Amino acid sequence: MPHYFDADALFTEAQSIAGSHDWGDEEWRAGYQAFIAALNSEADLTGQGVARTRSHVLKLLVGRLRLFADRAQFPQIADEELRAPLFIAGHGRSGTSYLQSLLASDPRNLSPRHWQIWTLSPPVQLASTDNAPQRARGEHFMAFEGWQEEDVRQKHDYSSEGVAEDTLIVEYAFTGYSFPFFWNVPSYGRWMAQNGDPGAGYRFERKVLQALQFGQDRNQWALKNPSHMALLRHLFAEFPDARMVLCHRDPVKSMASIIGLLYAHRRQFGNGFREFGRDYVLASIDGAVASTRAMMAWREQPDRDERFADVLYRDLERDPLGEVARVYARHGISFSPAAREAMATYVAANRKGRFGLHRYDIRDLGIEIEEVRERFAFYYEAYGIPFEEPVESE
Repeated sequence: MPHYFDADALFTEAQSIAGSHDWGDEEWRAGYQAFIAALNSEADLTGQGVARTRSHVLKLLVGRLRLFADRAQFPQIADEELRAPLFIAGHGRSGTSYLQSLLASDPRNLSPRHWQIWTLSPPVQLASTDNAPQRARGEHFMAFEGWQEEDVRQKHDYSSEGVAEDTLIVEYAFTGYSFPFFWNVPSYGRWMAQNGDPGAGYRFERKVLQALQFGQDRNQWALKNPSHMALLRHLFAEFPDARMVLCHRDPVKSMASIIGLLYAHRRQFGNGFREFGRDYVLASIDGAVASTRAMMAWREQPDRDERFADVLYRDLERDPLGEVARVYARHGISFSPAAREAMATYVAANRKGRFGLHRYDIRDLGIEIEEVRERFAFYYEAYGIPFEEPVESE
């Protein structure tokens, strides 16, 4: 069995780089150990994959240490109030990233950028902070770890200035659902299901958002993570005044598209290539069914449901500003002329396919269209989701 990484050695190296031994709490360590053990026993990494994975893990460890060092140096960070943040969720590839980027173009909104998430220190908005070294480090991670490789870029924008999703923030707590997505680490996925505490990720996310907000004159956040659908209990425990936006798309399309992205990330991090068999794809679909049912069960109470706005993918494509107007109206946010103008500019500059076309068909994965639609029949009916053509390039 290969032994790619030494958990203790990485731990010590991170402390040396960060110049700190303050990890903030202990709740992340079990997840870290489980992840490293899974990488060593299951991931089957190439040489490049080992280097990229090591960079990513070390980045998380060092970033965690530096975040808590900043909180000790600037105690006011802990006083930053996060008021009714907007959280976008939905099945992967259902328009969540596009909607977040659209909302992020509103000058009043805050959304984390990739370079900020991957270089958490020093606080980015302090007058004394020179962001140039942080941006340079962010660009280094982007290039070295393969986030701008063509196969990945065609399917998702990880550019340095691009808007980052919460998935990448909760990785610092080592409770990330992205780990079993980027790497072949099924035992880590089982550990998360049996022992992981998703609340730890949200607690750490609060600290990251406070650090990014520190020194700003804005505090309206637009955030996004597809995994929120299954984790609403944990999300609202940490952010009780959260406002939700749910994106909905024909699962025949979203499921095929997300598996395509999974392939791209597995190649990016050098996992030994393997075709995902029918059983794996069906298990992924059934997981999405379960998260959908969990979301709908949570919304059965009227006082919870009133926190949600719903957006159909087709409507977002056809009239993006109209859908933003509906979301803002639902959540009591004014749609200012400046916001409308900025979003119109974003829409004009970000047409579908600008990084290349991504073709996908669920039938290429050994799954019949009827199998997906039967499993999600309750979902189509509840939200009036229209069927889409099964083959499409985006």
